[in-house]
Order: sequence, then C-alpha cells, then structure tokens
Amino acid sequence: MQIHTEIEIRATADTVWNVLIDFPRYPEWNPLIPRIEGMAYPGEKISLWLRLAEGLEFPIPPCEVLQANSTQRELRWRGPALPLLDQILCGEHYFMVQSAGEKISRFVHGENFTGMLADLLLPPLQQRLTDLYSEMNRALRARCEGRSG
Repeated sequence: MQIHTEIEIRATADTVWNVLIDFPRYPEWNPLIPRIEGMAYPGEKISLWLRLAEGLEFPIPPCEVLQANSTQRELRWRGPALPLLDQILCGEHYFMVQSAGEKISRFVHGENFTGMLADLLLPPLQQRLTDLYSEMNRALRARCEGRSG
C-alpha cells in the first residue's frame, strides 16, 4: 500500500529542508509527528511518535534513516528496525523537497508499506493516513512561509 501527497510552499527549498530536519522543533508545528528523537543521518536509528487524533499519540518502534541528503533534499526512513517485525508490517517514509521556482518549493511526502499485514490492515486506513499526511504538509507550509524563506 502506498500514500503519496504533495504541496507547494512559498519558501526556498533550503528553508523547507531546514525546518524538516529540525526534529527538536517538531512539537511546535507538526500535527502528525509531534516528536522525533535522533538525528537525520543515514544509518542512524530514530524514535518517533505519531498523532492519529487529538490525544492519541503512540510510539513507533525505532526506524533506520536510509537517506538524509541535503543536496538532493531527500529524507527517508524505514521502520520498524527490528528483526522479523519488518516482514509483518514495515513502512518506508519519505520526504522530498524540490525547487519549483524562485522562492517556491514542492514538498513530496509519502510512505510505502510492505509486509504480510500491509494489504490486510492498512487499506481501511489509507484515506485517514493520507489526510494526516496532508495536514502535516499544510503545517509545514505555514511554518516555512512564516519564516519568509
């Protein structure tokens, strides 16, 4: 199962990228991922919490950062980074920041789910997850445009 969202942001790609990788400030603006612990470096393990509804946050088992490329402005992680659990249900989450003109960026945000339970458990949640990812995108846009990048 896949989720794919995009949004245009009136800020430079560098501004969007810098907000995106500033994990300690996520609680200030991010409605989907209110907390990430760890660093955006390939091979690093990060811990994150998802907010699926107001008052409903839950931890995700540690994920491995696959790519954190400031030149290409792409961040990917795969989780959970636990033996055998990834065969049951695993997601590769991605963020891409693309320049779309002078002080305009395109933010691409999605996830590819794999594992034995992906096609069984996730389709009923696909629209809700898409809505949550889009909500995060809008919050990122508001944060970046407020910084006048």
